[in-house]
Amino acid sequence: MFDWLFGKPHQRNSGIEKIWQDFIQMLETAHKEFELACQVALHGMDPKLVEDQLLGYDKSVNKAERSIRKELVVHCAVQKVIDPACLIIMSIAKDAERLGDYSKNIFEMRELVPYLPEGKEREELFVLEQLVLKTFAGCSEVIPSGNEELAKKIIIDCKWAEVQCDSITKELLNLPEPTRRTASDVLMFRFMKRMMSHLRNISSSVVQPLHKLDFTKKITKSVEMSGTLLDRKAEFGIE
Repeated sequence: MFDWLFGKPHQRNSGIEKIWQDFIQMLETAHKEFELACQVALHGMDPKLVEDQLLGYDKSVNKAERSIRKELVVHCAVQKVIDPACLIIMSIAKDAERLGDYSKNIFEMRELVPYLPEGKEREELFVLEQLVLKTFAGCSEVIPSGNEELAKKIIIDCKWAEVQCDSITKELLNLPEPTRRTASDVLMFRFMKRMMSHLRNISSSVVQPLHKLDFTKKITKSVEMSGTLLDRKAEFGIE
């Protein structure tokens, strides 16, 4: 998609290119926010030590979305045409903003639930944390490069993780004897699923036309969604 959207480097519109760079920066800030949130909610870091920094990241993500919207409006007004690139960036900027929101939700879990995940759920959340971090990095690479094969791999990995989160959530909601962590674990798996969903949406912009943005069923429908999160512990060195 990006071949016709952005053209060759010497052909790119400098206005759109600047907005695109702003989006990548926005995505990288959301990446940092998520990483910090997990240090608190999953690894026990004192939230007071990083609260100001995390909220600063969150404000930067929100400010970036507003700035990108404004830049897109100005660009269209100057060009006197609605550039398809503007519609794409507008859509995925909202996904990036939601990544910041869910990262903040994860951070806030430590205040709502003053005890950390335990047992199998703890290990599964650790794997999800690493999958999300890996996917953030993949998106930051695939968006500017337009690498369709990598984008499809990211989409498949995201969908696989979403399926795992649904399965675990269903299992937790049907426990005969819920533990004190059950409700908070359900929320954590839901937040992680939404993180992967928004990263999948962003990656879809590389391989899907504008009207099919976010819709990736054809890419994932023939892929086997077998295995579990715990099967991938070794991949990330989780013990």
